[in-house]
Amino acid sequence: MTRPLLAVLLVSGLSLGTACTGEGGSAEPAGLPDGAQLLRESSQAMSELQTVHFELEIEGSIPGVAIRSAEGDLTREGDVQGTGQLVQGEATSEIEFVIVDDSLYLKGPTGGFQRLPASFAATVYDPSKILDPEVGVPAMVAGATQATTEAAEEVDGTPAYKIAVTVPKDKLGVLLPGVTSDLQGHLWVASADPKRLLRAKMNVPPQGDARAASVTMTLSRFDEPVTVSPPS
Repeated sequence: MTRPLLAVLLVSGLSLGTACTGEGGSAEPAGLPDGAQLLRESSQAMSELQTVHFELEIEGSIPGVAIRSAEGDLTREGDVQGTGQLVQGEATSEIEFVIVDDSLYLKGPTGGFQRLPASFAATVYDPSKILDPEVGVPAMVAGATQATTEAAEEVDGTPAYKIAVTVPKDKLGVLLPGVTSDLQGHLWVASADPKRLLRAKMNVPPQGDARAASVTMTLSRFDEPVTVSPPS
């Protein structure tokens, strides 16, 4: 597997009828809680997690991003194991990755795992940072602006609130590397306590010849046991 291929392997209080969100958000529909307050509670809940399962999916083509999907399990300490799908030209390939003990292990469609410094993942997309309070999901949720609760929905059977948001580009690295502008989209926060983030979907505007795209991260299996070991 060539180094260029490796570089993209991990590339992821209500007043009815009058309440408004912070940062210029719109009025909430009657009967729905304040979006900004939900995000504050969600950021706190996410910062307390010890483990999580993530699923990342990109719909459409984003220049410079070859990864199409990824999923895995990770710990707060940054150990992570999972799989991904890459698109290069007309070909699609499956990969496996493990980050543990300051090392990154990558396995392509053929051959065994290759060992690299864990810092290599940080140059592209680093799923080990998902639970990091400073740069991960807690920071992304806390940094979202224009928050407006739009509806009560379910995410994989769990009741949630759908919140329209704008996320600054410097808070999006955990979702999509190399973002050069703020993105609009939605966050789904569990309606029951703890108000964990269940899903985030950001819309990526057209870039060059590429059409509009989207990136979605779904989180589940909160605080379930996760053990990550170096591959043999």
